[in-house]
Amino acid sequence: MVIEESDLKFLFPSEVCAVKFDDCEFYRKEFNKLLSAKGVDILADSKEVFQFIEVKNCSGHEGENLWRTSVNNSRIHSAPRDLDVSNRDSLDIEVTKKVVSTIACLAGAWTKSGKMEKAAELRKFWFGLNDSKIPADKKKILVILFLEGNFEASGVKSRSKKMMMSRLQNSIRRKLAWLNCQVFVVDSNTYKERYFQVS
Repeated sequence: MVIEESDLKFLFPSEVCAVKFDDCEFYRKEFNKLLSAKGVDILADSKEVFQFIEVKNCSGHEGENLWRTSVNNSRIHSAPRDLDVSNRDSLDIEVTKKVVSTIACLAGAWTKSGKMEKAAELRKFWFGLNDSKIPADKKKILVILFLEGNFEASGVKSRSKKMMMSRLQNSIRRKLAWLNCQVFVVDSNTYKERYFQVS
C-alpha cells in the first residue's frame, strides 16, 4: 500500500494495514467538530507494530519552521514576524498532542462503529492498538516523526540536524512516558526500511 503525504510516498508491506488518518471521514466530519482536534498523518498496524506517523516535509521552508525544531516552544520568539504562530507549537508538543488526540478519536470511532459506517473504518485500528500483545511487549507501539528539510543550510551553526532530531525525540519520549511506546525522529537518510519505505 502507498500513502502520499507532503510530497513523499510511504510504501507499506502488504501485511500492514495503513490509512491516511487525517483523511478519514470520521476524523474530518465528526472528530474535527472538537476545536482542538488534531490527528497524525498515518496509522499503520501489523502483527509486530502499531505506528503513529507524523510527516513534516519542511524542504524549502526550513527558515519558517526552524523555531519548531527547538523543544517546548522555547524558540517561538524567533519565528518570522509575519508568521501567525497562535495555533502552532514546536514539533515535540505538536506530535504529542496529535498522538493523544488520535487515540481519543479511535476510542470515539469504536464507540460509534455499530451505528455509523464512517466510524467502522477505524475500528480495526482501535483493535490493533488494544492488542493484548502490547502490554506483554510482544507488539510495539511506534511514534514516528518523519522530518525532512536541510535545517543546517538555513543558518543554524550551534546544532546539527542530528542534534535537533535527538532533542525532539527525547522531548516527545518524555511527554509520552505514560504510553508504552517507542519514539523515533527520522528523515529519509536515517529511517529504517523495516516497516515502510519512502520515496
